[in-house]
This record gives sequence, C-alpha cells and structure tokens, in this order.
Amino acid sequence: MLSPRQEVILKIIVGEYIGTATPVASESIAHNYRLCSSPATIRNEMARLEEEGYIARPHTSAGGVPSDKGYRYYVETLVEAGELPPAEQLMIHHLFHQVERALEEWAHLAAMLLSRLVGNAALITPPKATDSRFRHLELVALQEFLALLVLVLREARIKQQLLPFEEAVSQEELSTIANRLNQAYHGLTASQIWAKGVELHSLEEPVTKAVLAVMQAEDDQEYEQPYLDGLRHMLSQPEFVRSDKVLDMLEIFEDKSLLRTVLPRLPASEAVQVIIGGENKEEAMRQCSVVISGYGVPGKVSGAIGVVGPTRMHYARTISTVRYMSSIMSSLTRELYSIEGGDEEYGN
Repeated sequence: MLSPRQEVILKIIVGEYIGTATPVASESIAHNYRLCSSPATIRNEMARLEEEGYIARPHTSAGGVPSDKGYRYYVETLVEAGELPPAEQLMIHHLFHQVERALEEWAHLAAMLLSRLVGNAALITPPKATDSRFRHLELVALQEFLALLVLVLREARIKQQLLPFEEAVSQEELSTIANRLNQAYHGLTASQIWAKGVELHSLEEPVTKAVLAVMQAEDDQEYEQPYLDGLRHMLSQPEFVRSDKVLDMLEIFEDKSLLRTVLPRLPASEAVQVIIGGENKEEAMRQCSVVISGYGVPGKVSGAIGVVGPTRMHYARTISTVRYMSSIMSSLTRELYSIEGGDEEYGN
C-alpha cells in the first residue's frame, strides 16, 4: 500500500499524463498543487513510486509516466467513476428510443455514441441467447439432390446452408418435411430436440442433423461479430503516431476472429472490468486498455460493450459511460425479448 502522500502524487501524475501525454515533473507538481511539500520531498516520493514500479521515466532527467501497475492502482483505489451527467443520460436515452426495435440499429447506435463520448474505439456485440431456440424452418429445392436450408431461431438469427440429399427430392416433399419439423421442434433448444426423440422418416433425418449442427455451432460461439466505431478517435492520439503501431492496431481490428479475443467472456452482469496494458493476452494490445461490461439478462441472453484505447485513457469518464450504456442495453434487451417476469420463449 502507498502512503497517503504517495497516493496523492500518483493520482496527480496519472491525471496530468492522461491530459497532456507528456511526463510529469516534480517541479510541475510542486508549482501547480498545494501539497504542503517541498519539491525535494516530491522528488523523493516519485523516486519511491518509481522503485515500486508505479511510474517510469523515459530517461533520467524526465518526469514520471504511469506504468501499468500505476494505472491499476489508480483504477482500483484512486479513480472516482461517478454517474454520467443527467443531461448526457437523457440524450442517450432519447436517442435509443428514437430508433426502431432492431438489434442492429441498437448496436450501431451504441457503438457510435460510446466512441464519441469517450474519444476512443468502441466495440459492441449484439445480444446472444445462452441457448438458441428453434423458431421456423424452410427448405427450398435448388436441384434434384440439393436444397437450401433456412433456419430461423427465436433470437432473431437466420442461418442458411446447402443441404445435399442421397435421393431426388421435390419441393412438395421438402415443404412437407419442413411443416412436420416446425410442429415438432417449435420453441425447443438443441438439447431438447435431442431428448424429444421424434421418430423421423428417411428424408427428415439429414434435415434434423443439419438443424442440430447449426444450433450447436450457434451455441458454441461466444459472441456475435462485434460492431466497431471510433477507431479514428483512438488512432489520432499521440501513442499511435508511429506507423508500425497503427498497423498493429489495424491488423487486430480487421481480423474478425482476433477481434473476438479482445472481448473476455462476460456474464450479463453490468459490472465493469478494466484490462490494462500487459494484462491483455494479445501482444499488440499491450499498449492499450480495455474497459468492458456485459449486458443482457443473466442466464438467458447476453452481449458485451466496451472501449479500447491507449493505457493513457480517461478511466473515470470511460468507466461511468460504459456502465451507463450497459444498463441501457440491458433494459432494451429485456424489453425486446419480453422476459421480465418470465416468458414461454425461454421455457419459464
């Protein structure tokens, strides 16, 4: 634990560095803050902070710069992340209720608002149900031995795939199969379809296997593809003036599979997590911090909402904004899925 004076000095260094992106000198602290301490005392305290790994110096005569450890101490102990101003809350609430009840519109709007409010890149994943549920099946004949399977899940997901048959099949036969399976599987999860053990005709077996494979793949996927906004805000900051750093970040955000690794698996809780610098798994992300929260309805449907920026980010502002946006997304998700108090769609 740091002494009260060391905490104050560390908080000043973090705050100044966030605002200026330049090392903070002891003389500057002594001149601009009334700490009742001499410049020599402040220098000694900064030397102790450096020894303990809370700050670093770019070179011997330079001022102090927060380290990952310093930012972590700041976030856990010193940062005061209050509520967003009422005017901003009202603006956000109003904008969300102006768009249609569509997941894509909400996710796009959330990413755009969040990035503009915090001045960094924002990532939003659409809400995804814990267990997908069968809603409707269509089979469309393409050739004698080939059909298009169109599966609609209760969670507003539409999945399509080609389905080959070992024997010729007509559109009339395909429609009959689809109607029978729609009646048998409506509202069921993949595990419930397995357990139900419906007696299947020869042509129905490959259709059911394909449906189960699609639903299982959907359930195994942790997140939907995230929506991204505000990368330009992030890359315009001093940390990314070097072209190699910009290229590293662009590679991460353009690699769809890698982008998902930025987002840790989160419950639908609105608790905010902060991942700082070297705590990131990806090497190229270790110059960045991620402020992220889950949203949704615990155990039923969830998504993730977060901000990616340099470790020199305004943590208090970012944490409070992510927390409020998460609560808005949770509220909208509950409203969309109509599951407050239970709903037959989820077998309650």
